[in-house]
Amino acid sequence: MKIRTKITGLAAAVLLGACAACGTFAVNQYMNVSIEKLAAVEMEKLELAERVFSQIGTREDFDKMGELARDAYLKYQFEQCYQEGYALLKGKVCIKNMTDYEILAPEALQDTYAVQKLGEKYLLIMKRELPYPRDFGVMSVKDITSTWEEGREQVWGYICVFTFVFAVSMVIVAAVTRHILRALEELQAQAERIQGGDFNSKVTLTARDELKELSDSLNRMSDQIRQQIEDLELLLGAMAHEMKTPLTSIMGYADSLLHVRLSDRQREQSLEAIYRSAGRLNEMSGKLMQLIGLYENQEIESRQVDLVQVLESIREENREKLKEETISFHIVQKDGSKIQGTSTMMVEGDRLLLTSLFGNLISNSIKALDGFGEIRVALDSQTRIVCVEDSGRGIPVEDLPHVTKAFYMVDRSRSRRQQGAGLGLALAERIVRAHGGAMEIESCLGKGTKVIVKFPKKSEDTEVFTNLLQDGNDLGRPYLL
Repeated sequence: MKIRTKITGLAAAVLLGACAACGTFAVNQYMNVSIEKLAAVEMEKLELAERVFSQIGTREDFDKMGELARDAYLKYQFEQCYQEGYALLKGKVCIKNMTDYEILAPEALQDTYAVQKLGEKYLLIMKRELPYPRDFGVMSVKDITSTWEEGREQVWGYICVFTFVFAVSMVIVAAVTRHILRALEELQAQAERIQGGDFNSKVTLTARDELKELSDSLNRMSDQIRQQIEDLELLLGAMAHEMKTPLTSIMGYADSLLHVRLSDRQREQSLEAIYRSAGRLNEMSGKLMQLIGLYENQEIESRQVDLVQVLESIREENREKLKEETISFHIVQKDGSKIQGTSTMMVEGDRLLLTSLFGNLISNSIKALDGFGEIRVALDSQTRIVCVEDSGRGIPVEDLPHVTKAFYMVDRSRSRRQQGAGLGLALAERIVRAHGGAMEIESCLGKGTKVIVKFPKKSEDTEVFTNLLQDGNDLGRPYLL
């Protein structure tokens, strides 16, 4: 059964049941109230006639009379005091009937009143006991067929109104159902297009409801998948291109070692070249696996990480290299003061990824210094900004927009000599994004480079991010930006 049939059938059943229940209750209430009003009016008439009838004699007068004389006297006075539609009862027997109906069993009426159908007529029957003589009473029989007819008219009027409301409601239900199902069909078609690899098509819904929100989410998901696929395609294409050079070098030198008679010096040079190319491939593959892992898994393990400890561990790993190349490495606060032993800067994130992030940034700074200079890492725990700054050769302005692209190299010959793969900044930028932050790169050719990493602030923080470059001379030299 289709969902349209289910919704229409369910709506029709609910509407029918609700209207039938409400209609039955309304008609019954109307009839009950109408009959109670008629009974109240008739009871007032009985009480009024009873007052008049009680004036015809005293209890002593009736006690002096014989039974036959008393009954005859009461019949006569009853006919004078009451109108048509009333009957005088003596026990279970009607002794004076002024109604148009035969009274057979007056004792059957136990309540104040009752409604009885007789042929096509509806009769309101009431009975009231007289205070004296004893065992005498008066019965009233009133034709209320007109009231019953009014009730029937109410029922037919209700049926007409219900039919109109039901028809209008079903039209509205059908229209709403058609709108919802049409939107669902569009969403299903979009999902099938995404499944088929078409990420350019979009679902456009004008209504501002949950379906519109769902379509927007589906469109965003399509854009994100398309972007990720494009990034991975570019990444794999660039990787194939970049791997070709070291592989060609390895194959060439290996072929020479196998088939060409070389001197010991030439053989050593060939092995060194193979080692360098293999090292470059190893570094490239490691970073590439990290980068692809970040694309495939948007969720990261989030814990409190002390960035000071992370930076200290990176400095310890690079201690020998920094000493060998005469590079000074400082971890300072924003104002330039040294980090104290108990100082911390806590960030929500993955410790291994954050170590990889700053490890890549510091590695790039070491390569940019060419054996001499200074690296300084400034931390601001208030704005949650970390600035990695070096006094190296800098990056040309035209290259700045591209340096975070995978395999992009400003100076390819220098990068290959240093076994660079062009993946460090791409990986760093992706790690920052995975932590919900942002990364900015500012550089001046021949003067140095600053990489500013902004982490999301804690919920209780209210300050906005500040610019760490506002002092203009963090390394003692002005930036010409």
